[in-house]
Amino acid sequence: MKNTIYLFLILITVLLSSCEDIINVKLSTEDLNLYGVEASITPLDGPSVFLYQTLQVNQDMTYPGISDAVVILSDNAVPANQATLTEDLVKKGQYRLQGNAVYPGIPGREYTLTIQVKGVTLTAKDQFSRVEPIDSIRVEPSLRGDKRFLGVFTYGKETPGKGNYYKWDVYVNDTLLHDARRMAIASDEFVDGNYVTKNEIYTDFYEKSNEAKDRKLKLNDTVYVNQTSISEFAYNFYFQVINQSSTGSLFSVPPANIKSNFTSSDGKPVLGIFVARDVSKSNMVIITKALVDQLTPQ
Repeated sequence: MKNTIYLFLILITVLLSSCEDIINVKLSTEDLNLYGVEASITPLDGPSVFLYQTLQVNQDMTYPGISDAVVILSDNAVPANQATLTEDLVKKGQYRLQGNAVYPGIPGREYTLTIQVKGVTLTAKDQFSRVEPIDSIRVEPSLRGDKRFLGVFTYGKETPGKGNYYKWDVYVNDTLLHDARRMAIASDEFVDGNYVTKNEIYTDFYEKSNEAKDRKLKLNDTVYVNQTSISEFAYNFYFQVINQSSTGSLFSVPPANIKSNFTSSDGKPVLGIFVARDVSKSNMVIITKALVDQLTPQ
């Protein structure tokens, strides 16, 4: 009997070990040193462009900014309004308007960003759409997770006419929350023209064992939201960003570069996006003890 059990255990061990395959991944060097761009224009901040060089997948460092580029932004007005951006004196590769110059985005116009760098021209276009003013936000126990977490909710009317797309940026103590996995985007497909209540755009999920580090919404924090309009291309771009940030699970999408709206004169792919966004800023909410006490203990 003991021999039978022993042989059975060996058989299980062999079967389990046979399920493990060691795969040596060969990293291609074909598309190294591509250009990447993070660019936007809003009525609040005007134009901002960060031009950088891509890195190998196994390089863990900040993207190196690129200097000495000619960066020009124009619209489709007649005659066109044009602005030249200059490099920031502190952050390499960051380009903004010089001095007190103003170039706010105007709803209804199409904007073209042109970057000339090292003999190559990068070009991108995006449509600037008007965003409906946000009525208000509230911070309340989330509708998810048995009210164990705080959530940020928006209230407001959706612009009539299908084909509108939105992105919400949550600020805590004037600092933007960066988390691709919980980026808040939406289309108006199912709410066209309606007044939308309790739209939960952010949920402060955290593990109890790591609460101090994971929790983003804390007592006495100040929260506000920028509700922004984005183009259909930008919506699809951010949707892919969310999917790619979750790679590694059983049902995740295959890792891949996300299609940019930039084209390059040398025919090489360009990473990143240029996005024109109208902005509506919400009221500010302070997280009080009364709010925190509503949460159900885990």
